[in-house]
Amino acid sequence: MIRLAILDEILRAFLRHVTLLVFVVFVGVIASLVFALSLPRTYETMAVIQIEQPDIETASSTATANGQILQQLQIIEQRVMARENLQGIIDEFDLFDDLPSMTPNKKITALREAASVSQISDPALAWRPDVIPTALSITVALGNPDLAAAVANELVDNVVDQNRARREMRARETMAFFEGEEERIGAAIREYESQIADFRQKNSASLGTGITAQREELRTLRDAELVVSREILELNSGQRANSTVFANRVSRLEEQRNLLRARIDQVEVVIAAAPELERQLTGFERELRQLTEQYQAITRGRAEAEMRLMLQETERSESFFILERAVAPDEPVSPNRKKIALAGCILAMMVGVGLVYLMELRNPVIRTEAQLERLLGLRAVAVIPNVQVKRERVLKRMIWVTGAFVAILLAMAIVVVISSS
Repeated sequence: MIRLAILDEILRAFLRHVTLLVFVVFVGVIASLVFALSLPRTYETMAVIQIEQPDIETASSTATANGQILQQLQIIEQRVMARENLQGIIDEFDLFDDLPSMTPNKKITALREAASVSQISDPALAWRPDVIPTALSITVALGNPDLAAAVANELVDNVVDQNRARREMRARETMAFFEGEEERIGAAIREYESQIADFRQKNSASLGTGITAQREELRTLRDAELVVSREILELNSGQRANSTVFANRVSRLEEQRNLLRARIDQVEVVIAAAPELERQLTGFERELRQLTEQYQAITRGRAEAEMRLMLQETERSESFFILERAVAPDEPVSPNRKKIALAGCILAMMVGVGLVYLMELRNPVIRTEAQLERLLGLRAVAVIPNVQVKRERVLKRMIWVTGAFVAILLAMAIVVVISSS
């Protein structure tokens, strides 16, 4: 019984302040509807670019394809979202022209926030840092659905064009680099070959077969010197050593021995210089060998660069293809006007109930026998009945019915307006 009495008192309190409650709910519902309809809508659309691997792989692409493609994707994303490219899109589609207060920097910032480029990879391989994405998704969120789709497709075209242009540029730059290096190292090799030939020609006696001949000649000269020295010794020890004939012969033999010794000295000098000359020749040959190895590596690189350029021209290298173009979305992604309006209505009801409660607190009057007994624990001896004029009772009932009817109409209007907007 006590609960029923409390409920009856609450209902009576709402009836006493029904005008305030209906007014607050009415104003709150209208404000919620206006606020929900005033919020700008955002339409989001997405385009997808498929990344195809090369049909024919070169030797270098087998080892470094993942890193090259990932780096290439990062560079392309940075170039697409660069200031110059975004400014061109803003000028082409007249973006944010309805906001004259926005500066060019703010427009670029707004477009960067509205557009994004993300990589799509196999979720099962997400833990691998070097996994190659299979596609790129470009998302654009703007207030106009057609404009959002147009900007997304423009960004897609930019990504494809940037990829094609970058691959062609890199292929041609690589080709030009290898051609220049091939010419430079080829000239260095020819110069070293000429130096080695001149060096061999000038020092032929101390190098290769020449040093062998010099050592053989030295041995022959020393044998001949020994024979001449023996003859001189025999002549000097003979009985006719003091005769003029023998003296002349000994003199000629000594001259011959001096000539042999002079030649021996020359040969010994040549033989003594041989190790240093061999060392210099070895250094020349080592430099020539290194240049030759570099030339061979550059020749292989040039062949691979030619292959990449040919694959690029025939579109058999890794390529970007538009898998799905952006279309104008039918529904906005934000804001949710129904939820906002519903939340506004609930808030208005809560505010109205709160105001009724505050009004009751301002005038704490005991109005019924049950309320007196419940609050003070006293039983009333006599109760003066609440005599209401029939007209006043009818008026309050009309106000209550009218408020409920207005609230229902407003709720229906919110649903209709938000559903059709």
